[in-house]
Amino acid sequence: MPTKTFLNLPEKKRAQIEAAAIHEFAQKGLRGASVNALVETSGIAKGSYYQYFSGMQDVLKHILSIARQKKLALANDLRSSNGRDMFAYLRWLFQVEILFELREPELSTIEHYAFLESLNSSAEADENAPLIGGPSFFNEFLAQGILADDVATWVDTKLAAHLLGAVYHLIARQLIVRLGDTAEALRTGKSDIREDPLAQSLLDNLMDLLEAGLAREPAIRKDFYSK
Repeated sequence: MPTKTFLNLPEKKRAQIEAAAIHEFAQKGLRGASVNALVETSGIAKGSYYQYFSGMQDVLKHILSIARQKKLALANDLRSSNGRDMFAYLRWLFQVEILFELREPELSTIEHYAFLESLNSSAEADENAPLIGGPSFFNEFLAQGILADDVATWVDTKLAAHLLGAVYHLIARQLIVRLGDTAEALRTGKSDIREDPLAQSLLDNLMDLLEAGLAREPAIRKDFYSK
C-alpha cells in the first residue's frame, strides 16, 4: 500500500496521482501500465513516485482498494433486504455491479483485469481484502449457500466460484448494452434499478439460468438429463 508520505499529501495532489493511475491501468491493463507513463500523466517526478509506492503492484493494490470502497458505498446506497436468501442476494450483487460499471467504468475495467489475473494465480491482488466478485469471494459465498441449503451439496464450489466470477465480471456490460437508453437513466440515478422493468426482466432471466445450475434438487435435474 502507499507510504505515509503519499497519504500525507494534500488531497488534491493525491487525487491527481490516483486519477492518473486509474486511467493508466484501465487503458493498458495490469501488465501494460508503466511507471514512466504514470509519472508523466500525473506530473510528478520519478523520484517522488518511489517515495510514494514500492512499485506498480503497490499502486494497483491502492487503486483496487479505492474501487472496493466506492463499490461498498454504492452497495450501501442500494441496500439489500434479501435476508438469508442466497439467490436474492446474488441478484442484488449483479445490480450493484451494473451500476458500478455505469458510474465507475475505469475502476470497473481494472477490477475485471484483476479478476482475470487472479485466475492465473493462487493469490488475489490483496489477500487482506479479496476482490469483490473474485474466486475467494464467491467460494465463501457458495460454501455459505450449501450450509443454508440454498446450493446443492454436489456443487464443486471452486469451479462454481470461477464460473460466477466470470459471469459477474463480464455480464454487466452485455446487460448494459441490452438496457439501451435505460442505462443512462440508471447511471444518473433518474431511474431506480430495483424498479426498472427492463433491468428486472433481464435479471430474472440471468438468475433463472444460474439457479437452474446451482440449486437445490440435483436428483431431479440428473434424472431429467439422463433420459
